[in-house]
Amino acid sequence: MSSDRLTEILNFLSAISRDIGAFRTDVNAFRAETNARLDRLEADMSALRADVRALTIRFDRDHAVVFETRADVRELEDRVGALEGKQT
Repeated sequence: MSSDRLTEILNFLSAISRDIGAFRTDVNAFRAETNARLDRLEADMSALRADVRALTIRFDRDHAVVFETRADVRELEDRVGALEGKQT
């Protein structure tokens, strides 16, 4: 094998090695970016869960107040109906 041919093969292998190194660098950067995005997404999901939990508690309290108010309204309507019935 000639020296020129050996040099050409070594240059080719060197280029492949550089390409593989660049590919590894790109893959590692992609993984780091993906992990960072996943971390932000998990943090956002945790915040969202906390907000939903707080809203659920607030809704349950408001819902109870609405039911209590409806009961009071029905009771007052019954009283008004009874009083109106006595007047006639």
